[in-house]
Amino acid sequence: MRSLLAFHIAAQEQSFTRAAVVLRLGQSAVSHSVRQLETVLSVKLFEREVQGVRLTAIGQRLAKRMQLGFAEIQAGLEDAISSQQISVLTLLVSTSLASHWLMPRIARFKQAYPEVQLRVITQDAYQDIAKLEFDLCIPVGGVPEGAYQSWKFVDEVLFPVCSPAWLAEQEPLNQPSDLLTRPLIHLEEHYRHRFNWPQYFQYYGLQLNATRKDVSFNDYSIVVQAAIEGQGIVLGWHHIVQPLIEQGKLVAPLKERIQTPAPFYVIAREDKPLSTEAKALLEWLLLEMQQTISNVKASDAR
Repeated sequence: MRSLLAFHIAAQEQSFTRAAVVLRLGQSAVSHSVRQLETVLSVKLFEREVQGVRLTAIGQRLAKRMQLGFAEIQAGLEDAISSQQISVLTLLVSTSLASHWLMPRIARFKQAYPEVQLRVITQDAYQDIAKLEFDLCIPVGGVPEGAYQSWKFVDEVLFPVCSPAWLAEQEPLNQPSDLLTRPLIHLEEHYRHRFNWPQYFQYYGLQLNATRKDVSFNDYSIVVQAAIEGQGIVLGWHHIVQPLIEQGKLVAPLKERIQTPAPFYVIAREDKPLSTEAKALLEWLLLEMQQTISNVKASDAR
């Protein structure tokens, strides 16, 4: 094989000296390897001349066939390497979904699909979603305008949540009207209108005093953290707060639940067919969310 490779490179370079540079060998080593091949084949492959070397007619025919053979070998090696390369998937989600739902579960995906590198990008402003690069996306609203495939991820179900320590210091909360006199933590949404406290009370035929001095934040992760720290009550999206309820960081003081007609979806571009890896991620996301909802129902039953 050493002699075959030496001849192949020398034929390409039309020079033993340049072949030696390519192979990182001495010029004499290349010349010796070619001479060995000529001895085995009992043919003369190169004419040795003062100014260098020149392929003989037999050498030209052999070089042409070997070029095809080595090209096939190279293609096979590249195919073997590419089959082991890590596939990179980009998942676009909200900060709160990434922090409270996805991160505790991501190790299971990595264990099931070690060959996939998952790149999670958090993005809460979806007005320019057409300009963003992703394989799959879970926007904070419904399916945006444009050419998108979509799969229902989860219904939008809301209920008040707070910290156990904060609740223990309060008078009993039995119905939605009891929340009117409690400190509420609001989410300011600049890019999409989301269900808020005024809508919550309106749903039950109540009205929130507009002159209240409640605290508000523009990031739902901070809203949730404020509740964990005992600053008041927040509206909890069940698929996001359920893990925190299971961990004992939050509790739901009331049994009432509100389901809106605006579920969350997983989306992908219509003009970009899902790869095998993206399909696996989609299936995994949907199954994990099904498990989350099962936990919610089991918790409510208790």
